[in-house]
Amino acid sequence: MSKEDAKAIPVRVALRCRPLVPKETEEGCQMCLSFVRGQPQVILGNDKPFTYDYVFDPFAEQEEVFNTCIAPLVKGIFKGYNSTVLAYGQTGSGKTYSMGGAYTADQGNDPTVGAIPRVIKLLFGEMEARVDWQFSLKVSYLEVYNEDILDLLAPPRERSAQISIREDPKEGIKIVGLTEHVVTGAKETVICLEQGNNSRTVAATAMNTQSSRSHAIFTILIEQKSKKDVNLSFHSKLHLVDLAGSERQKKTKAEGERLKEGININRGLLSLGNVISALGDESKRGHHIPYRDSKLTRLLQDSLGGNSHTLMIACVSPADSNMEETLNTLRYADRARKIKNKPIVNVDPKAAENNQLRLQVQQLQVLLLQAHGGTLPVSIGGEPSENLQSLMEKNQALAEENEKLSRGLSEASGQIAQMLERIIMTEQQNEKTSAKMEELRQHEALNLDLQKTLETLEDNELKHQVKSFCSLQQAIARLQNESPPCVDEMDTSEQGSESVSKS
Repeated sequence: MSKEDAKAIPVRVALRCRPLVPKETEEGCQMCLSFVRGQPQVILGNDKPFTYDYVFDPFAEQEEVFNTCIAPLVKGIFKGYNSTVLAYGQTGSGKTYSMGGAYTADQGNDPTVGAIPRVIKLLFGEMEARVDWQFSLKVSYLEVYNEDILDLLAPPRERSAQISIREDPKEGIKIVGLTEHVVTGAKETVICLEQGNNSRTVAATAMNTQSSRSHAIFTILIEQKSKKDVNLSFHSKLHLVDLAGSERQKKTKAEGERLKEGININRGLLSLGNVISALGDESKRGHHIPYRDSKLTRLLQDSLGGNSHTLMIACVSPADSNMEETLNTLRYADRARKIKNKPIVNVDPKAAENNQLRLQVQQLQVLLLQAHGGTLPVSIGGEPSENLQSLMEKNQALAEENEKLSRGLSEASGQIAQMLERIIMTEQQNEKTSAKMEELRQHEALNLDLQKTLETLEDNELKHQVKSFCSLQQAIARLQNESPPCVDEMDTSEQGSESVSKS
């Protein structure tokens, strides 16, 4: 599999707050969340602000949520990237509503439909627009119920068949034994989604009449091949995850089987929280990540800290009666923002191998050409290879350029050598001059008071000679005060003169 240089991309987090439900209004509940206009920030109570990548207040429509933060992930799939959309929150906070985990074909274009049916519609719309590509899609749907993986697209009798999780060093997490349906259109995909939704484990609790009792993952596998280049193809995975809600027994009033389900749900979410904490804590970078503590964290291993663009939709209740659970969700989501994923373009392994082999053939052809003394080999069809001819021409052009640069370098080296030689000679001359000046400085003639001698002389000829000697004495004194030019100044003047002559 060809991998680009992995670039760390943080997990994106979108906070979504549902409206107060009639039951909460009847009980006199008040809003415990306030929203900062124009900013992705929410304030819990009076003094607990949280900032995320996106924040949607209770008035946000499904279409707004989808277009803002989910649609870009879907479009990234066509570049060869894996993507994950993950809904998290307490029971009754609106996760299944946001994801569309209860969608039926009868809803059609209802504005209240969630993310999954909208993803399907956008996915096939983009595929139709990309006429230069050939696509093949497979879908699977599973749930993690009481730490067992159940196949929601398998016949009821085979639903509890043994399903295992394997980790492929090249392709990441693989689920062995899971049903994968080939789909060719949006309608077939929606049928699979509806079939899986009908098979999901749901039950009534004191907090939600249709509470999800399992974590559900709807996966779309996309393979795309270029019609213009047979060696160009990608494969991507899109995970759409609807987690079961965190819950407290005293609020859900769960008993018996419901209580056991709640314990296992919280156990899986606790493991997920531990993974998120370990990935988001910079002090623990490189340490053990507890993916194997639960089936859920194993399934999401690529999505959290791995090869995927990931969005977490954190769903919360605004009721003050749920303030503690809402605070836990806000903190959970805040930790998730610190996770760094490393998504890569998933090139088809066979296509990558073909490209590598083709490159090797080209390199061998060049070596063969050089071995034949520059004569162009003939291909099997009896005509020269155009690709090889192009390589030969490029090689010749590069050789000429290299020779030109070598000549220039040689000339520059010669000029530098001459300049260094002149600098050394100048330094030697300066040293000799300085030594002579020092001798003159020490000569006793410089200490004679000639002006006083002139005043006492009467012979004009002798006065003239003393005046001449006095002028010489003054000239030597001036020379002592003048310093010879330094090497750097001489070097600069040389370069300046050369540049002027060249221009």
